[in-house]
Amino acid sequence: MSPPSQTSPATPGLNVIALISGGKDSLYSILHCIRNGHKVVALANLYPSTSRQAAGTAAKDNHEHPKEEDEEGEEEDIDSFMYQTIGHSVIPLYEAALGIPLYRAPITGDAVDTSRIYRHNAADQMADEPEPEPSAEEHRQHLQDETESLVPLLRRIQAAHPEANAVSAGAILSTYQRTRIENVAARLGLVPLAWLWQYPVLPAPAERRAVSAVSSVVGDAGLLEDMAACGCEARIIKVASGGLDEGFLWGDVSSADGALRRRIVNGMKRFAAPEDLRGAVLGEGGEYESLALDGPGFLWRSRIEVCETEVRTGEGGVGYVRLKGARCVPKTAAEGDAITPQSVRQPMLLDEAFSRVLDDVRSVSGSYGGEALAGSISAGGIKCEPRQLRNGGIWHICNITAPEAGTEAAEQMKGIARQIRTILQSSTDVPRSTEDIVFTTVLLRSMADFASMNNTYVSLFKKPNPPARATVACADELPEGVNVMVSFIVDLGDRDSRQGLHVQSRSYWAPANIGPYSQAMSIPLRGAERIVYIAGQIPLEPASMQMVCDRAPAEEQSWLSDYSLRAVLSLQHMWRIGAAMQVDWWLGAVAFITGAENIAAKARVAWHIWETMNSQCDDESVDEEESTFDVWDIKYGGRAQEQTTKATVSAPIPNFEVLRSSGVIPPFLAVQVEELPRASDIEWQGLGYRCDKLELNAEETDQGRTIKAVTEQKVGYTTIEIDMEKSECDLKSSLQQILAAHTVTPALSHAVIYATKAFPLGTWPGEVVPCKSVWGHKGRRLAAGIIFQSLES
Repeated sequence: MSPPSQTSPATPGLNVIALISGGKDSLYSILHCIRNGHKVVALANLYPSTSRQAAGTAAKDNHEHPKEEDEEGEEEDIDSFMYQTIGHSVIPLYEAALGIPLYRAPITGDAVDTSRIYRHNAADQMADEPEPEPSAEEHRQHLQDETESLVPLLRRIQAAHPEANAVSAGAILSTYQRTRIENVAARLGLVPLAWLWQYPVLPAPAERRAVSAVSSVVGDAGLLEDMAACGCEARIIKVASGGLDEGFLWGDVSSADGALRRRIVNGMKRFAAPEDLRGAVLGEGGEYESLALDGPGFLWRSRIEVCETEVRTGEGGVGYVRLKGARCVPKTAAEGDAITPQSVRQPMLLDEAFSRVLDDVRSVSGSYGGEALAGSISAGGIKCEPRQLRNGGIWHICNITAPEAGTEAAEQMKGIARQIRTILQSSTDVPRSTEDIVFTTVLLRSMADFASMNNTYVSLFKKPNPPARATVACADELPEGVNVMVSFIVDLGDRDSRQGLHVQSRSYWAPANIGPYSQAMSIPLRGAERIVYIAGQIPLEPASMQMVCDRAPAEEQSWLSDYSLRAVLSLQHMWRIGAAMQVDWWLGAVAFITGAENIAAKARVAWHIWETMNSQCDDESVDEEESTFDVWDIKYGGRAQEQTTKATVSAPIPNFEVLRSSGVIPPFLAVQVEELPRASDIEWQGLGYRCDKLELNAEETDQGRTIKAVTEQKVGYTTIEIDMEKSECDLKSSLQQILAAHTVTPALSHAVIYATKAFPLGTWPGEVVPCKSVWGHKGRRLAAGIIFQSLES
């Protein structure tokens, strides 16, 4: 069975402002907007002003374009950290060529903030905590950043097109570009779209797969191949790489014959590292810049024709094309009629490894059903008391509730917010703030309270990198009167050492996070080792942000087929995020599951997928993993010290090269709760680790099955599965022994128990996640699942 393609269900379309530079990527992104059912209502472009000091100069009205071309041709190329400027004199022609209104404004200012993640105005996007007022000088510098040129331009378009609610851009691998557009979009209430984000590492569209199997050139230039397949024409107008000389100028990178693409791949192989080749072939590091002249007839009403070109050479061997006499030429009815929006290729929904495991699960469907739940243990009581654990650089603040604040979830969340601020301010070393929180677990009584809780939760944090988060509803498993309970993980280390991933743009990669949480937060523990907290992932199709569903014929559908697809896709989201954060190994994962039926089967399916994905060691998967090398940063971000060290491509997950043992699957728990966000029936939440060496051992003890991971720097992570078959007396005895073994030393920094109300436990020294049932290794039912994290001496 072939993997499902990336398709979007019928959802309300967005009205998009398309940012265009004239380059191939921004124009190709418009095709993907249309492919995904959206309407492009306006084009937006920033052009280089005659003087970069002429801030604020703009066209006199919406459709009066500035004169930028003299009798000889266009002005010289003007370097910009953010925008392509070469070929800018052709931009006014896109309005007629595409039949979409074009709005322009000059680029003002310079690249003041050259950090990888744009932080201007971050505080007033989210946080309500008191922030120091910026000085007049700081405010002036912010306004001088060239990114801010977008704000008045987009506001002008919004005034002319009040229906506009989204903005698209052509960012592929550049965090530098993406975060700046996301920052501006958030301030203006626009949904950011980045259809090409991480495109080179996504699974190839079905139409390209057969050709890629016999041609590495096609694989390396995959995005250009897809452009060629829908009739695009994009000419190289600037080269700035040792691998490309003047002989490449005015070549068509998306030509049908592919000759130029082969030359580019062969040329760049001599200068780009293997892990960077795909980005270099696409010109993502400024190796070349392009100018789009034509495309499919459903978008391009006319093609752009350039009457004369002149090759010029700049400093450092840079070559560029000077254009003369550009004009629009109407297309004949026969040109491009065969190409429709459905012809625009989309990446497959699932990576090859996840597609295989989905087929595997579906092929053995008969082994998952029919088993009734085991009986519950006798009634006891589990107390959810506030706890704090602190060791080294981690502070775990657990089980914070505020029933005294009121009966409504919103009131209780406000009480919790007050408590956490007070606790952080009372830190014994230096006062802390919510900026130091890197992960939160939010437990609700009902998912119906999510919105009201979230309104207060969002006030705790500020962009660009709020903490990762998992949110589930536990119903009556929560203590009486408690509608919200929150646990926090606080990083006590250097804030500048943290790494966050907060992709807010809609793409084909993984679900966008336009909310108050990041996809992941990474903090250093000891030496070069880092722990990576990953937000809970539900099975949303990234392109549509809708819950995925099985599109097989009705007679072939079953609950298992549908659930398996969702379980695989949500785990793939976690995997891709882990790859982006250079995770080597999973210290563990929790699959939250819901429903009144087939719980045992759902737990077994989740285990089967987890086991399979952590047993594979496929060399072919290396090329499918995401590189953390941001070529735009290397070119444009050299002023910032953090960008001077070139990142290496991440190894596949799991990276067996770091493992010093074999045959043990990382810890797994399936936890049954009442509800999940968006009425999902599964949510994966994982803890990743970056390290050089790791020992992983499993053994059966009197207390239950124990899996312990110990890193080279003596960071320990222990998961204990307490058997369901134990009597109440045995359970109490086992728990006492477990606590004695793991809590008598100050090494403990994190302790979590997943258990039902019936579990015979009076107190617990850490976080409590009350649930309906717990399942472990091989999908067997447990009395409880326990996790300890320690920093040993």
